[in-house]
Amino acid sequence: MQSASAHIAVSPDAMMSAVIFVGFNNGFSAMAIGPFFFAPMVLAVIAGVIVLLAGCAVLTRRVSPQFDRWPWLVMLIVIASARLGFVIRHWDSFLAEPWRIFYVWQGGFDIGWAIAAAVASLVLLQGWRLRAFGAALLAGAGALMVALALLVPGPLAQPLPAIALSGLDGRLHDLKALGGQKVVINLWATWCGPCRREMPMLEQAARQNPEVRFLFVNQGESAATIEKYLQEENLQMGEWIRLDPDSSMSAQFRARGLPTTLFFNDNALRRTQVGEISREVLSEKLDGL
Repeated sequence: MQSASAHIAVSPDAMMSAVIFVGFNNGFSAMAIGPFFFAPMVLAVIAGVIVLLAGCAVLTRRVSPQFDRWPWLVMLIVIASARLGFVIRHWDSFLAEPWRIFYVWQGGFDIGWAIAAAVASLVLLQGWRLRAFGAALLAGAGALMVALALLVPGPLAQPLPAIALSGLDGRLHDLKALGGQKVVINLWATWCGPCRREMPMLEQAARQNPEVRFLFVNQGESAATIEKYLQEENLQMGEWIRLDPDSSMSAQFRARGLPTTLFFNDNALRRTQVGEISREVLSEKLDGL
């Protein structure tokens, strides 16, 4: 099954066990409600939206009916502006595949443009009194989002695990041996739709960034299943595939959904990506390693 909101695939075992789960340990932070998994920033935004809608509902009854539709216009303007800012920043990349501009589930928003759009949306309210109420409400919702984002711990500087994983050729490869390099580990499975969508792009990124070691650690599937998938999709990345039949990496990093991408440098976890990743977000995370 696949999360409609975060575009993360969840295994049947994880669905059965996940009622409400918050993973703040072992360098990974995410929250699951049933089969749906969310990154901390997504939860912060959801909380801010709830405050905005609730506040506007009160203001509609007690101050002015102008607040009835205003929050929906604000959200539309903010989301569109934040996405536009990100697209402009990466225009050369989007130009080759312009339809990806609408793939908002992959992430990619500009916080500066979002803030500017939120402030600009106050002009939709008539009169300084109503704008003052709107500004106070936006400030409160924004403060809550910032507070929640700061309260949820980011990935700990956890080292590469001391485990050896086999490649498709049966040879064992020790992850610890990569400790001094920049390493990107993608946890995936062939049954995972988002994993399959991002795999061609990740293969290309691995070839374009030889200074970074990419590993695609399959969770719980056999070599035969993986080889069949690679052949069907014409992917030439067998050298970077690692087998994890017991899904030990998912357990180590509390990754209850796929795909999950882990970014290491100097033998320490620096960043994580929950769910499908775009070319542009991947580029920014690699630049930040």
